Amino acid sequence: MLEKIEKLLTDWHEAGRAAFEKSYHNLNYDTYTPKRMVVKSKYIYLDDGTSGAFILEKSTGNIFRIKSKYGVPNRKKLVGNIENITGEALSRYRWY
Repeated sequence: MLEKIEKLLTDWHEAGRAAFEKSYHNLNYDTYTPKRMVVKSKYIYLDDGTSGAFILEKSTGNIFRIKSKYGVPNRKKLVGNIENITGEALSRYRWY
């Protein structure tokens, strides 16, 4: 599962590159908005830069938006499942 997450993070990162570089000519996209995962016992947090963005539930593979408190999944906002979601979809759902 970790390999799928790494690929998803890479695809998500690349999906946002064009828009970022169009808007911010003087900033380095790779430094400014890295995507990373934080593995915990029940969840894997998918972070965008220094902000939490999504939570992957290990037992089901479902990816949720987070509530206002970091580390709490918003179960009403299911984004998709690790088996069928793309990095481009995560990029769209980030601010939706």
